[in-house]
Amino acid sequence: MQILQGQILVARPLFNDGDFKRTVVLLAEHNEQGSLGFVLNKPMHLHLKDVLPGMEDFKIPVYYGGPIAQNQLFYVHTIGKEISNSVPIQNNYYWSGSFLEITDKLKSGKLNPSQIKFFIGYSGWGAGQLAEELEDKAWGLLDSYTTEFLNKHPDDIWPEQVTRLGANYKVFADIAQEPSLN
Repeated sequence: MQILQGQILVARPLFNDGDFKRTVVLLAEHNEQGSLGFVLNKPMHLHLKDVLPGMEDFKIPVYYGGPIAQNQLFYVHTIGKEISNSVPIQNNYYWSGSFLEITDKLKSGKLNPSQIKFFIGYSGWGAGQLAEELEDKAWGLLDSYTTEFLNKHPDDIWPEQVTRLGANYKVFADIAQEPSLN
């Protein structure tokens, strides 16, 4: 399968990399230089009010986007052209854009928290690296256009997406992340 911007990576059940175990990554960019994405299902114990001065009224969860640029805040949203410099991902998903416009719209109520997801850090792969990981079966690659990610409970995302990899994966979707809890 060809790697395309807007697809999702689903960590295969036996992929035990600490940063990516049981994760789903939205590919925000993919080109000949490499790939950039955000982990959709690893909430941090932080909220927007904890990381941004002036946003004390916003208990919007912040997610772990990946191991790169852990000192930066990123976001994926569905309001695209309403935010200048937004970068289209696929269909109704965009990333980045004017941070001032984002915070102004949140404060004025013109941006509903259900329309945006915040991340600290991002996931990145150099040229050819992601293709190698796919060949090594670390990841499954799926089209994302059939899935709503911004409002799903993080615990539901990986089991739902790993099942889309095929019937053989259904059993893994039902196993708790910590098997001793079963």
